[in-house]
Amino acid sequence: MTRTDNNVSFGLSAISFLIYFLLKPFYLFGSGTLQLGDFFLLLSFAFLVYERKKGLRNDDYIFGAFLICVMIINFTYFFIYRGSDFLKSCLYYVFNYIVILCFREFMYDRTFQKGLAIVCKMNLLLQLAVFLLHKGAYLDYRYMGTYTDPNQMGFAVVSTLSILFLLQDKWKYLYLLVAAFLIIQTSSGGMLMALCILISLDCLIMLKKAMDDGGISYTLLFLIILGVGAGVILILSDVIHIDWDHFRITDKFGGGKSALQSFIDDRALNVAQEHPEYFLFGYGEGFQFPRYGYQIELHSTWISLCYYYGVIPFCILLAWIYSNIRHVKLNMIPVYCAIFTEAFTLAHQRQASFWMIILLANICCQDDSDYEYTDEIEIEEIKSA
Repeated sequence: MTRTDNNVSFGLSAISFLIYFLLKPFYLFGSGTLQLGDFFLLLSFAFLVYERKKGLRNDDYIFGAFLICVMIINFTYFFIYRGSDFLKSCLYYVFNYIVILCFREFMYDRTFQKGLAIVCKMNLLLQLAVFLLHKGAYLDYRYMGTYTDPNQMGFAVVSTLSILFLLQDKWKYLYLLVAAFLIIQTSSGGMLMALCILISLDCLIMLKKAMDDGGISYTLLFLIILGVGAGVILILSDVIHIDWDHFRITDKFGGGKSALQSFIDDRALNVAQEHPEYFLFGYGEGFQFPRYGYQIELHSTWISLCYYYGVIPFCILLAWIYSNIRHVKLNMIPVYCAIFTEAFTLAHQRQASFWMIILLANICCQDDSDYEYTDEIEIEEIKSA
């Protein structure tokens, strides 16, 4: 999936989208309701429709098919149970579809990419500043900053860092330290796993590149060993304090249960275990709507997505994801391995950054020459018009 018309204007629609992404972490109203940032998303879409009088790009018809399935299934359960949560789920996907339509129009523009990198850095630094000023919120001992849930904040931090990696920002490793510090405060095991996958695979690819370029210098090898060793020593000596009990690893995989059963219990997937027939035709995404005696919402995972909407709509979603990431370059593999592996514990498909990361694969699979457009090209276009 490639783009040929790279002459994209950086107008009010793109600016409004960046403001939306900057304000996304701030919840002025109740969780799950419209926020100030969402107003700028709608404003961005309105400006975009006005600016693109010839129509928006039609690269996401597969996701449109998935959205239709979401609407049909949730509306069916709404008419059966009269639960408003089913309608709210539809709105989440409609808003994310707007994010996809807008972001695909903007992401090829170099000015927008620079602006997005700045916003990502600001988001990470703002969360760090809120923590240092002791203004952030907590859920028991777990830090959640300006968000309403620790896992929500953890994913926002990981996904924001991932966007910096995909944009190949030169300061990404500095912000990796900021992200790691914040994730430790959230005590989110899934996000810590994602970060470890990202770092490990990225280091392996850098080592491979160094070998392909003529071998690894002793200086580079020494610095790598020194850095890893220093980190281990600081953690073991408790200079860098990490309370591993807060990550609840023992709780998740203890109690004499199998690893699979512990995972099912921890992700609240028991209803899927007891009523697997819904994998065929969908359970509907009703949040905490009580069915079969379960009041707890299924955690957002690949499994729950398949259970909510059934195998066929889920395969349609996977087809859309594959159409975007199939040509991704090797040096961007760590990001997608981290995000997609972590999605088995928490997918966070309600967050805009989840979909933005998938779309950015279209940039990562193309050469720099694909984005270059010169004054001569613009002059020729003016002449031909």
